[in-house]
Amino acid sequence: MALSPIDRAGKGRVRVLLVDDDEDDYRLTRGVIADIPGDRYSLDWVADIDQAEDLICQQVHDVYLIDFRLGARSGLDLLAAVRRRKCHGPAILLTGMNEPEIDRAAEAAGAADFIVKSQLDPILLERAIRYTLRQRAQELDLERKVAARTTELTEANRALADADRRKDQYLATLAHELRNPLAPIRNALEIMRLSADRPKLIENGRMLIERQVATLVRLIDDLLDVSRFTRDTLTLSLEPLDLREPLRLAIEATQPLMDKAHLTLTSDLPPVELPIHGDRVRMAQVFAQLLNNAVKYSQPQGTISLNVKQTKSQNGPQATIQIVDTGVGIPRDQLPRVFDLFCQVDRTLGRAQNGLGIGLAFVRKLARLHDGDITADSDGLNRGATFSVTLPLGRNPS
Repeated sequence: MALSPIDRAGKGRVRVLLVDDDEDDYRLTRGVIADIPGDRYSLDWVADIDQAEDLICQQVHDVYLIDFRLGARSGLDLLAAVRRRKCHGPAILLTGMNEPEIDRAAEAAGAADFIVKSQLDPILLERAIRYTLRQRAQELDLERKVAARTTELTEANRALADADRRKDQYLATLAHELRNPLAPIRNALEIMRLSADRPKLIENGRMLIERQVATLVRLIDDLLDVSRFTRDTLTLSLEPLDLREPLRLAIEATQPLMDKAHLTLTSDLPPVELPIHGDRVRMAQVFAQLLNNAVKYSQPQGTISLNVKQTKSQNGPQATIQIVDTGVGIPRDQLPRVFDLFCQVDRTLGRAQNGLGIGLAFVRKLARLHDGDITADSDGLNRGATFSVTLPLGRNPS
């Protein structure tokens, strides 16, 4: 027998598919559904079990009434076939026998409810349909939550794996960086031991040791900053100050590096005071780190510019400091990672990297402790990079 036309009339009606090879049962079920008040249900009928399987997998209907006896096969066979195809649909099994074994078998096969045909009436059928739809809605909601949670856990695991990889790289880099100064210190000490009567060599050795010890001190300071960073124990010594002061300190500290690298710095500091509440040392550290990065990734004869502008935001006046270099740039797909802790973005195709990979993450943390922020931008490799710092003017950080 052919499937009757699907009733598309009336939005919001529950579409019911009856799978039954007995036309008399179809007429009986149609009459029961017609007696349900409110005209909320439409009924289609299919007698062929294979056609029923396809319809269930097409998910055209909202609920399925499946007869237990379907010729040589049964409604349980149909539910099993649907499950093998990984299809889902809220089903109610209809049977002429009130037997607990069939009830348990129907539940195991995936049916949401079980009705004895002799007890079928409008109230019982509507109650069963509503219960079945409610159960299905809860299942779908649970599936959505599980899928969302699975996605979250997958992303969290990926982030943890990436963080663990970067931590291992950091430890390897740290071991290398700490070991590097030890060899020249040891050599200098040996030279000094053998050159007691040669003051010049002793003085050169002393100066070399001083430089290498300064490097070790810087690395230890970086380690302490990492510890404060990860434990969120960074503290600031806030005071009213002119933003131009830490900017000048940063320029002064990095100017020798620029001269050595044959780079030209242009700065445009406003002639008027830029009042902020900030930590003088930490603010100088922010700008010095950004200038050091610009030096590190710039080619000789390149230029670095430092520009300061006063702008307005929804929270009030702010200063925007831009440090722009003409260096090797940053691949655009790596821009989101430049502020990750222990991250050393590959900004070159062969330039040796150094440092511990904490600088940008740390200075962004400092900026945010001042209610500001830092962003990075670049048009790609060999196109230079721009780092922008925004800081509120004239108010205490919250």
